[in-house]
Amino acid sequence: MAALNASVEKAKASRREGTGPTEVHKLPKPKKKTAAKKQQAKKTTGRRPRSA
Repeated sequence: MAALNASVEKAKASRREGTGPTEVHKLPKPKKKTAAKKQQAKKTTGRRPRSA
């Protein structure tokens, strides 16, 4: 268990956890994208069965 605690402490030190207040940056608002116009699929005429 001591090895695990030592490993955790080493990992926290490498990430500089708990060394003071962290900086929080606000993300810029994303620009609105224009909606892509959907092209309507062409209607295909259905095949008619042959009449015998």
